[in-house]
Amino acid sequence: MRDHAEIIAARAEHILPEDRDLIRAVFADGMPVSTLARLTGVDPRGLRRRVRALARRVLSDRFVFVLRSRSGWPTTRRRVATACVLQGRSLRATARHLRLTLHAVRRHMDAVNALYDESRS
Repeated sequence: MRDHAEIIAARAEHILPEDRDLIRAVFADGMPVSTLARLTGVDPRGLRRRVRALARRVLSDRFVFVLRSRSGWPTTRRRVATACVLQGRSLRATARHLRLTLHAVRRHMDAVNALYDESRS
C-alpha cells in the first residue's frame, strides 16, 4: 500500500494544481481525508470519492501510456492528451483551455485512443 501511495504522489506532478495539492496532502503527507474535509469545509464522502477517482486515474494504464509516449507526438496532440488524460479535463474544457475546436480535440483524442489500443495489442 505504501508503494502505491508513493507512486500516486510522484505522478501527481502531472495533474491539475488543485488536484495535486489534494493528492499530496493525502498520499505524501498522510493527512486523513476526514481531517482535510473538515479543514476545507467539504463533505468527507465527496472528498473520498474525488481522492479515489484521482488515484485511479494516475494509476491507470492510459495515464502511464500518455506520460511515457507523449514526448514523441505532435505538439497539439501532446497538449490535448495532457489536458484530457493527465489533467482529467473534459473534451469541452480542453477545447476552451487550449483554444481549439471541439472537433480538433476529439480528433486528437481519437488518435491517442487508437495509439493506446494498439499498444495494448
